[in-house]
Amino acid sequence: MNEYAATMIGLSKSAEVVSSQESVWIASARNGEVHAFNSLVLKWEKRVYNIALRMLGNREEAEDATQEIFLLAWRNIRRFRKDAKFSTWLYRIAVNHCLTRLRQRPAGLYQTLPGENEANCPSGFQIAETQTASLLRGERQQLVLEAMARLTPDQRAVVELKFFQEMTFEEIGAALDIPLSTIKSRLYSGLAELRVKLGNFAGGSYEF
Repeated sequence: MNEYAATMIGLSKSAEVVSSQESVWIASARNGEVHAFNSLVLKWEKRVYNIALRMLGNREEAEDATQEIFLLAWRNIRRFRKDAKFSTWLYRIAVNHCLTRLRQRPAGLYQTLPGENEANCPSGFQIAETQTASLLRGERQQLVLEAMARLTPDQRAVVELKFFQEMTFEEIGAALDIPLSTIKSRLYSGLAELRVKLGNFAGGSYEF
């Protein structure tokens, strides 16, 4: 066995141990054990905070939202299905809670792009998606936050789950309870807005 194969096997076994440990925490939390749930919070709080930060665009609000998200998760942990993926379940709570906060803000803060329907998705959609993912991860955090702030709440949710959480369209549909055509149209309209915003910051234009 070469060194690369041995390393990959070691990583796989490590992932299995982590998954097994998380399953124990989840089972214990479902039985009302606070310490087990706290272990889940410690594992996921950074990712949940980053979701809230990109969705809400404000650090203080993101901190408050993160606490509220985990409180909601604790209150609903008994509803978690054992055959489900915990991260998907938690991200659903996080994104939907952020959407609620965004929709409670005064009207007129978000620009809505016209023609949000499946027919507006270009044939090169998959290429645009891949290039944008690379761009978003490579930009400085503040630029991404300001670019994300231009999106409508619904666009922001899809972009967050697809590019930053790397969820499949099927997983996004389950998390947000929307059809595939709606996911793609929101993602495409969001890409158009991100292209304009990030292109302006760079003093040029990004070709997606």
